[in-house]
Amino acid sequence: MPRIFVSSVVDAPTEKVWGIIRRFDAAADWLPFVKSSPIEDGGDPARVGCVRVVTQTDGAVFREVLVALSDPERFYAYTFVGSPVPVRNHCTTLRVLPITDGDRSYVEWSSRFEIDPEHEAQLVELMNRNFLAGLRSLAAKFSS
Repeated sequence: MPRIFVSSVVDAPTEKVWGIIRRFDAAADWLPFVKSSPIEDGGDPARVGCVRVVTQTDGAVFREVLVALSDPERFYAYTFVGSPVPVRNHCTTLRVLPITDGDRSYVEWSSRFEIDPEHEAQLVELMNRNFLAGLRSLAAKFSS
């Protein structure tokens, strides 16, 4: 089962970083490869079970369901309920942790899934690249 793990340090307090990524419908606000990410039927983006429709800049559309959200632990997890990517048993987690030396944040984005071997290397590379681009874009929001 492939696992993706990407992490970065963001030069901002954890509360501010969490404030940007917490809303499940806010992916388009900080991910450079996402064009839009509304919640289906105008639902509550903080309700476990809500579904966001992620339209990427390349036109790919993903339906993702929020399976966990914790403000005290500053993380959420989601899985695909509709995807052009041929994965099974998918779960992705986005987490923000405090770095007490300098009031910075450690952000980690991880994913695990099953996929047919012939697609694995290409998808792992794409997800690593996208996750890293996303974390760099998030960090850039605080680097002015």
